[in-house]
Amino acid sequence: MAHQESVAEPLLAEEERARTPPPLAHPSFEKDLLTQAPKRNFTRRFAPWLMHLCIFLSYTLVALAIVRHALQSDASHHDRNEDTRPALPLPDREGLQWRSRRFPTNIVDNPLAGTPRPELESAWHDLLQNDNIRVPVGYLQEKSLKSVYTKDHTEGIVSLSVYHSLHCLKKIKHMMFKEHYYADRDEAAMAREWKHADHCVEYIRESLMCQPDLALVTFRWINDTAQHTAAPAEFYPTNFDVDTHRCADWEALDRWAGQRAFDLSRVDLLDRPRGD
Repeated sequence: MAHQESVAEPLLAEEERARTPPPLAHPSFEKDLLTQAPKRNFTRRFAPWLMHLCIFLSYTLVALAIVRHALQSDASHHDRNEDTRPALPLPDREGLQWRSRRFPTNIVDNPLAGTPRPELESAWHDLLQNDNIRVPVGYLQEKSLKSVYTKDHTEGIVSLSVYHSLHCLKKIKHMMFKEHYYADRDEAAMAREWKHADHCVEYIRESLMCQPDLALVTFRWINDTAQHTAAPAEFYPTNFDVDTHRCADWEALDRWAGQRAFDLSRVDLLDRPRGD
């Protein structure tokens, strides 16, 4: 009897275990199952947006790289233009070197004055040898100007106005001695020379009035014997320039122009439009 009870007890225990439901999973495992499902839903929901965001950022980075390259290229081009500029910037009145001096009143030993002779020709040639210069196209663009250009179009050919005024003075000087300088001109050619000279007088007048020299010109009696030819018995004061003038340092300006000088007869170096 006792043996039957001992056999029955294990059987009953097994039946109990069979009827008893299996134990629940570990609480942490249940928590993982509960949190993983929302994560998968979040990923599925926002994955397309993340992909679009990545594409947008990629395009943005590419665009920024293109813009940066363009800016660097422009800066490099600007630097190349800067390299073509002269040692001094294009001169203006503020950038010139100035000094005070008196004008010489004695022209006897002046190589630029007097009758035609080799010394005079050489002096005027030296004075105007830098009349035509090259400047970077940027200078012309800043002033909205056009000119004749070198073949690579990096520089334009110009002349500073002061040199044109000096050229005009030389023309008038030649007209003073037209028999020497224009002996072979016919009437039509001389008419053109007179017209040129008349233009030069007007250009110099405009230049002098545009940049007026305000130094004082005084008067004096020359040994109390200065007489007016129309009234020889009367005495008249004679002007006498003794004041100091504020003058640009011409040598410095001419040296600057010499750095950029261009021989205008070298048309082979210029970009000449077809058909001209």
